[in-house]
Amino acid sequence: MDYATIVTETHGKVGLVRLNRPAARNALNDQVMDELGAALGSFDSDDGIGCIVLTGSEKAFAAGADIGAMAGYSHMDVFKGDYISRN
Repeated sequence: MDYATIVTETHGKVGLVRLNRPAARNALNDQVMDELGAALGSFDSDDGIGCIVLTGSEKAFAAGADIGAMAGYSHMDVFKGDYISRN
């Protein structure tokens, strides 16, 4: 599967997931979290994968939450949308 904000590779029994938003220092937003959940689920369901490695890009692993993307969310938006644990 192709993703916009992560890159996935398989090396033997190892699944590699690389965060790929270098301009944002890999800050986590809804799209990253959704794609990350999908990729991890895909690797987890593959009996040929024995290990999953999560990495960042050259300059950063992840800057944390993308505060700009979250600026419009209220506390209730986050609670009702289950943004923390949905994946």
